[in-house]
Amino acid sequence: MPLSIRKLVLVGLSVATVAACSSQPKAEPVWAGSEQGLETPAIIPSATAPAPTQASAAAPNAKVVQSPTPKASSKAAVKVTYTFPVIGKSSYAHTHHDYPATDVMTACGHTFVAVTSGVVLATSKKDTWTAKVNAGATRGGLSVSILGDDGVRYYGSHLSAVASGINPGVRVKTGQTLGKTGDTGDASACHLHFGISPPCARTGDWWNQRGTVYPWPFLDSWRAGGQKSAVATVKAWQSKHGCPKAPTVDR
Repeated sequence: MPLSIRKLVLVGLSVATVAACSSQPKAEPVWAGSEQGLETPAIIPSATAPAPTQASAAAPNAKVVQSPTPKASSKAAVKVTYTFPVIGKSSYAHTHHDYPATDVMTACGHTFVAVTSGVVLATSKKDTWTAKVNAGATRGGLSVSILGDDGVRYYGSHLSAVASGINPGVRVKTGQTLGKTGDTGDASACHLHFGISPPCARTGDWWNQRGTVYPWPFLDSWRAGGQKSAVATVKAWQSKHGCPKAPTVDR
């Protein structure tokens, strides 16, 4: 072998040895239009290229695992329904003395029910009213108030009895028995005093609890099987008056 050719072979072997022993060999650049490396093609995704989607990366017939979707609220929407507050023969007028409310005239012992679903706010199970004192807070005698699922407070008083298990915090459903009609407190005849109001203080504000808007338009509807809501009326009243901190009439 000529000397010049032998030198070229030795130089090539040296370069190959160095490349094989190198811990970090450098790949040769592939230029546009070059055929270099076509014998063993390899697709190396760019570090800056967007990652393939799960659907595109999945093999045929492979199960595609989708990203978890946010969980829906665990609190299911409550369907609000209404019913008339007294079971039994009754009558009522479209008026009331001094402030908006309705006296549903009926015999003692008829059933007073929740006009809608909600939570019991307060109960009065002992009649402490006396004519001598005539305190506004005790005039209702035995009573129950609930906060309906519609956000409105409903109040019934002059009861002869509060139903067993009806206590503050207890959840009730539309038509559930709350008590029996009577004439406790400042009442001269058996009837149900029925009041509608915003929740305000929820308890203790008897001057709001006894009634702030006239119930009769809603009673008319419920008695006929309708579902007229007091929500808009109560919201409008509260927007105009707020929540009075003390009685303004009939103290």
